[in-house]
Amino acid sequence: MFTLNPNDKDFLDTLDFLLKLVGGAGGLLLFFIGIRRYIKEQTWKKNEFVANEIKLFASDSMVRNAMYILDWGARYIQLFPDKQNYDDRFAKVDRPILKKALQFHSLRILEKGNERFTRTEITIRDTFDHFLSYFERYYQFIEAGLLSEKDLKPYLNYWIETLSTDMEEDVRNVIYHYINSYGFSGTQQLFKRFGKDISPKTDINTTA
Repeated sequence: MFTLNPNDKDFLDTLDFLLKLVGGAGGLLLFFIGIRRYIKEQTWKKNEFVANEIKLFASDSMVRNAMYILDWGARYIQLFPDKQNYDDRFAKVDRPILKKALQFHSLRILEKGNERFTRTEITIRDTFDHFLSYFERYYQFIEAGLLSEKDLKPYLNYWIETLSTDMEEDVRNVIYHYINSYGFSGTQQLFKRFGKDISPKTDINTTA
């Protein structure tokens, strides 16, 4: 019987019950404190991980070149940074050059003694391959549960919108064909996570 009378024979049982109750409540409190601390630590680690990944993305010179190409209708891009002559490091990239550079290779006539693509076009292709590899990487992070779309949206949303909405339709379609034809499926899936469909909208021959 529950009693707080020290003279009662059930007092020791009551005291034992109260001590167990307090101990259980204290253990439960420590458990919730531990859970809260764990969540905060995991959130901090994830934020640090995102910050490092975005820093790597934003500081990559080939990524920046791709951004300049996407953002400008025409601009001189430092595609050849190893050239000795400073002026030779730059090549003008406009929309027609970009569309030619990203054509599917079978659309280009291979003439004897010549490459399918010019050196500038090859470098543009390499630049976009490198740029898209980050989107592939981010999709794998999301699939593995390391990140979510919400974590990446503040940093990628501008380029998601640029590639899916803001650029000229014909240029976007060439890029979509390039992404589709060369197996950047993670990029397509990443855009779907952001509610954007970047599958080709017209037949590939119309981009020639």
